Amino acid sequence: FDHVLALTHSWYGMPGQIDDWSCTDDWTFVVSTKAKYYPLLQELTFIRPLRMQSPNVFASGSTTSAKDENSCVYGTVFGDDDDYADTVVTCAGIQGGGVSNGGNVSGTGRWIYTKTVKSGDSISQVHFARNENHWDPPTGSKFVKELVVIHYATHAAVKAALLDGTLDAVMGSGPLKVADIADLKKNNRATLSVLLTEPIQNRIVVMNTAKGPTKDLQTRKVIIHAVNKPSIIKNDLAGLESPAEALFPKDAPYCGADLTPRPEYDFEKARLLNCPEPEENNKIQDVIIAIIIVLAFAAVAFGTVLVVMYRREKIGEPIFQPLVKPQETGKDMDIA
Repeated sequence: FDHVLALTHSWYGMPGQIDDWSCTDDWTFVVSTKAKYYPLLQELTFIRPLRMQSPNVFASGSTTSAKDENSCVYGTVFGDDDDYADTVVTCAGIQGGGVSNGGNVSGTGRWIYTKTVKSGDSISQVHFARNENHWDPPTGSKFVKELVVIHYATHAAVKAALLDGTLDAVMGSGPLKVADIADLKKNNRATLSVLLTEPIQNRIVVMNTAKGPTKDLQTRKVIIHAVNKPSIIKNDLAGLESPAEALFPKDAPYCGADLTPRPEYDFEKARLLNCPEPEENNKIQDVIIAIIIVLAFAAVAFGTVLVVMYRREKIGEPIFQPLVKPQETGKDMDIA
C-alpha cells in the first residue's frame, strides 16, 4: 500500500476513496475509507496495481522508503509536475530485478515461473511449474505439472496448432479470429470444445456529449437506433456475441435492471426522430405567417369584388338589383 499508493492511480475509484491504512498487529491490516465504498473488496482483487510482496524483495527490505526507493520499475522517476505523483518518487525496483530482468519472483498462486525462451529479441515461450507448496495442492495423480505459454505469429498458426494437437488450449478473444472460433465450434466438436463465458465487458462507441452534433440528445438517439447491431454481430462477429444495451454487462454489480425504452435497432424510429418538431417560437411564427397569408388572400378577393362591382355599375348591370322595380310609365320612380 505504501509503495503503490505513493503514485496516482486515477483510472479507478478505490485509491481516491482510501483515507488511511495501518497494521494494528502482526495479523491485522486496517483500511479506512473516506465514505462507504461498496466495491472495495472487488477492486482489491484487481491484478494491478496492488500486489502482495514479501518484505525481503523490496530494495532495502521492510524499511524501504516508498518515496526514495519505490518498488516501481527501476530507473523511473515520477515528478510532482506529471499525472502520476503528487511529489517526486524514485523507483528502485525489486531485488533480483523481477522476471523481465531475469529474476525469479514467485507468488502464492498455483504456478511458479521457471524460465523464458527467446527467439532473438522476441519471447517465444514462458514456462511455469506447478506450485507443490500451494495451500490447496492438487490431489490424485492426473494433473497438469507444467504450463507453457507459447507465442504464435498469426491467427492461422494458432488454429493450425489446435487442429494438429500441438497446442492444448487457447484463452481469450485475441489469439483466434471470430470466424475461426465459429468454425471450430461448428465443425470440430469431436476433437475440440469451445466454451464461451458470460460477457465480462461490452464493446462501446464513445460519443462526445459536450460538443459537436452529438451534443444533442436527439441526434444521439437517432444514431443509436440507426446502428444495426444484430447485423454487425452476424456478419462481423460470427454470431458469437449479443447486442449490448448498456455501458456495463448485465451481470456487473447494479447493472441488471431491465430498462425501457430499449436502445434497439429501429431504422424507421431513427428516421422519425430525425424530423424534429419545431420549437415553440417557431410554432407561433408559423401561426402568424398563416394568418397573414389568409388575410392577404381575403384582401385580394375583396379588391377583385369591388372592381367587378364598379364595372358592372358603369354598364348598367349592377350585381345587387333593387328590391322594388320601377313601373313602366316612362317616368322615374322616387323611393322614400
